[in-house]
Amino acid sequence: MGKEFKKKYMHPTRRKLVDMVETGEYDKNTTIGYTKAKEVRNIGDVWEDEHNKYEQKDGYILKTGKNSEAFQEIRNYLQEKSNCKNSECKTIKKTDKDLKFIQSNGFCMECTVDKEHEIRTAGLWAEYQNYKIWTKMIVYGKTKIESYKQSIGELKEEYEMIGSDGKVTETWKLPKSIDEVKAEIQELIDYGETEIKELEVKREEAFDKLREKNYEHYI
Repeated sequence: MGKEFKKKYMHPTRRKLVDMVETGEYDKNTTIGYTKAKEVRNIGDVWEDEHNKYEQKDGYILKTGKNSEAFQEIRNYLQEKSNCKNSECKTIKKTDKDLKFIQSNGFCMECTVDKEHEIRTAGLWAEYQNYKIWTKMIVYGKTKIESYKQSIGELKEEYEMIGSDGKVTETWKLPKSIDEVKAEIQELIDYGETEIKELEVKREEAFDKLREKNYEHYI
């Protein structure tokens, strides 16, 4: 007697074909494969797929985009840049001019006019103006110095200009040795840092005078 034929050991696809031959019927609704066990999540569990982030809550799942936190930070930043720093600001509807004033000094146009009038009356207009000007000069100077420091590390004796076809179209060399050029750039850096320190001292003196009269919150 031949070996008993056991379909249960067959691959599901082959077993389905055998059933069709034996019965003459083909079950289109038969699912071949396996059923994935349902994963149990606990409250507070967080997981994500390619596009979304999920968090198991009590009785439901909270679904958010992966970039939702970054977008919220951007929205908060933009909201902050459109708010007047004056806690008693009475400007309800801010115009484009108001927003430009806020982005420039933190206050809407009406509040800027009011606070500057107070500063003029207190005799601190020069200190107020100097503080703003020196702050801009310090920021610009530090940015420039950083670019000088970066250029020292990128110095080469010879430079090449590459065309759109990837070929060298032009070459040029430094008029001096690398060491000489580095020394000149370092001299600019040292001079700039000295000037910035002097400006920072002056700015601090102006700030102290404004703070003495409780106007430091206007800058």
